[in-house]
Amino acid sequence: PIMEEGRDALEKINNEKGLGFDDFDLDFYTELFKEKLGRNPTDVECFDMGQSNSEHSRHWYFGGKMIIDGETKPNTLFQMVKATMPKGVPNNSIIAFHDNSSSIRGYECDALVPSSVTEPGKMEVVKKTLHPILTAETHNFPS
Repeated sequence: PIMEEGRDALEKINNEKGLGFDDFDLDFYTELFKEKLGRNPTDVECFDMGQSNSEHSRHWYFGGKMIIDGETKPNTLFQMVKATMPKGVPNNSIIAFHDNSSSIRGYECDALVPSSVTEPGKMEVVKKTLHPILTAETHNFPS
């Protein structure tokens, strides 16, 4: 309906489906589909655009500039969290703040593994160092 009704159609879809588009998104996607692509978006594309540009995926809030009582703060929330793990300082982190996940230094333990990774075979217990992975959230579509 964007081709026929323009931005009004996208606003209606946004409100009905809870896509979370703001004025910038509505203008941008209306122009993209009406002027550049010359077609209506599919339902899947609408949901994908809503998810892809959500706070969940883009972290606008945590990565954005903070202004409190008219004063611009020097760091974003993400910068403040990441500052707790300065580079070059010994710690137990293997991977820190990568795609919402981290891994801490683990320990050697018994692990059940396949005897071959190229063909069917038996499982065997071996000693391996395993590093626990800590995940804050996942990015699934739709989520």
